Amino acid sequence: MTVTLLMILFLFTLILSNILNRIFPKMPLPLIQIALGVVIGFFNQGIDFVLKPDIFLALIVAPLSFREGQESDVSSLIKYRSIIGYLILPAVFVPTVLLGLAANFFLPATISLAACFALGAALGPTDAVAFISLSKRFAFSKRLEEILKMEGLLNDASGLVAFQFALTAMMTGAFSLSQASWQLVVAILGGFLIGIFFALLDRALLDLLEKFDAADVTGALLLELSLPIVSYLVASLLGVSGIIAVVIAGLSQAKRLKKVNLFDAEVDRVSQTIWNTISFILNGFVFLVFGYELTRIVESALSNPAVSNLQLLGLVILFTVLLFLIRFVMIFIYFFIRWWKKGRKSQLAWHDMMILTFSGVKGTVSIATILLLPQAIGAYQYSLILFTVGSVTLLSFLTGILILPMLSEAKQEAADTDYVTLLAILNDVVAVLEEDIEVTNDKFPLYVAIDIYNERIKKLILLQESKGVKQELAYLQLMVLEVESHGLEHAYKMGQIGIEEYRIYQRYLKYLERTIDRGFVSSFQYVMLIGLRVGRRLLRELLTLGPSLRSILSGKPAKKRLSQASKDKLSDLYLSNTELVMEGLENLEGIYNQFLIEYLQRSRLQDALIIESGHFVERIIARFKPENIDEMLRAYYLERKIISEYQAKDLITRRFAKRLRSNVNKLESFSLKESDDILPHDLKNAD
Repeated sequence: MTVTLLMILFLFTLILSNILNRIFPKMPLPLIQIALGVVIGFFNQGIDFVLKPDIFLALIVAPLSFREGQESDVSSLIKYRSIIGYLILPAVFVPTVLLGLAANFFLPATISLAACFALGAALGPTDAVAFISLSKRFAFSKRLEEILKMEGLLNDASGLVAFQFALTAMMTGAFSLSQASWQLVVAILGGFLIGIFFALLDRALLDLLEKFDAADVTGALLLELSLPIVSYLVASLLGVSGIIAVVIAGLSQAKRLKKVNLFDAEVDRVSQTIWNTISFILNGFVFLVFGYELTRIVESALSNPAVSNLQLLGLVILFTVLLFLIRFVMIFIYFFIRWWKKGRKSQLAWHDMMILTFSGVKGTVSIATILLLPQAIGAYQYSLILFTVGSVTLLSFLTGILILPMLSEAKQEAADTDYVTLLAILNDVVAVLEEDIEVTNDKFPLYVAIDIYNERIKKLILLQESKGVKQELAYLQLMVLEVESHGLEHAYKMGQIGIEEYRIYQRYLKYLERTIDRGFVSSFQYVMLIGLRVGRRLLRELLTLGPSLRSILSGKPAKKRLSQASKDKLSDLYLSNTELVMEGLENLEGIYNQFLIEYLQRSRLQDALIIESGHFVERIIARFKPENIDEMLRAYYLERKIISEYQAKDLITRRFAKRLRSNVNKLESFSLKESDDILPHDLKNAD
């Protein structure tokens, strides 16, 4: 397999990892990506692909660090400067020395002390990418999260400097503490100045372009995306810390004075979307490369007959335990000194110490760092050091995944969310829209707007229910979907509906599918049911492909509205399926929550009554989206107005009102997009 094919495989694997994470949400995404990377590496061991650490740091780690710097709270760096400074300096250099001494004593080979210190330097700093991927799944206190983020962003610099010291000592056979200290100061100060310089240069170029009316969103985004790479490369060329330069450039953008104008607002909106996509790709690539490189790193050491694999496993466990033990001792010393200075008036923060300890996971930066080690130390010694760093990095990450859930909780909705008040706001909007229906002739667009708000209300109500109730509801909805799917297939086989009605009803089934909370149902059962539905539809489409193409190419105009005959067929099918659904729900009485069964029965009967009356088949089954942008804009205006009224009456906080308005802005922006008709529909309706 060529490198080009490998890169294509990496991209498809990223997509696969996201799909697997959606299907199995309890499995951490980084762990899935590492496992897939190991699989790729296992089946492609003969490929000539070598990770270039400098390129990896510049093109992958630098943009990720820059983005995290942009989203960081600079005030937290100032507020927690004492512990952050401790974690990025003493808490990196001490483990470097101690792990180096341990490696020199325990590793089953003759390795110079300087090379062992290089091993310790690679494992000394925590990895910002690895920690941030974990912090998205667990609820840390705001204080601890900011401390750990800043530590991960800044301690790569001290780790890389320590590694360079070890390399210098290994190559020259000499080491000067005073010279090393001076180099550290120069590396940090130089990186800081370069980061500030390029952040100011970026802002100056934008101001210049705006002055000559030459600024556009594309140009501004190109400047922003190139900023971390250029900052890192220039800092590296000058021999100072590229990571510090990138982080400072990001932090400078986070706290810059923003102009309130349409151009900056558009840049911010687009950059958010682009950075989210880039961050996902780069994060995924980090863990895929991590898994891939592990197969290459461990192969040489495991295949060497001089040392048993069991002994190597024992060494990996030993070094991982030492890693966390040394970090715990360093953190304990800091907290103990602080506790002593305060006159021992409070209890030691053991819980915080444990979280800080096991959040100190390692990641791909450790592997990228150790790959800078020259192979001149000897083939076996080189493979043994790489194996130790790679395996300890993986085991530390797995340890964090296993232990952090015991010390924290899964992330929940923001604590200041007032569901009752939000429900009241949405109900007030619906009440005004229902008054509008009485004085309008075209009622359908308003009904659709009301349906959209009722869906939001229903989701809010369900959010307040217990986990058990949500799980039972999900399984009941899955049963309804299965009944609907079987009823549809039977009707099509019996000739009760045609292919057009079949497609429309499939759209309705897809809507039902999206309403099921996949986190509360069996992944296997869900995948089998959805896979069967999709497979049946694909089969129907293939069997009718010829007539469909002839209809499209013939240029015959297609009506956007349903014919009365199609409405009647869909109504009959829906009412027939309603009988089956109601019967199935009745059979489950006494097994599932009676309130949920009655809720589903009541909702189903209400929709059935609307259809039976011959009105709004499009509203229930086809779920056609009418041209109701004016009605939706009015609804969003009403929502903002009611939010402001609630805030003025002190019924909601300013912070909560701000978050609600932000959500309304997102919904409005999405509604303003053009119609999403697909190409075949456009062709059928072409003049």
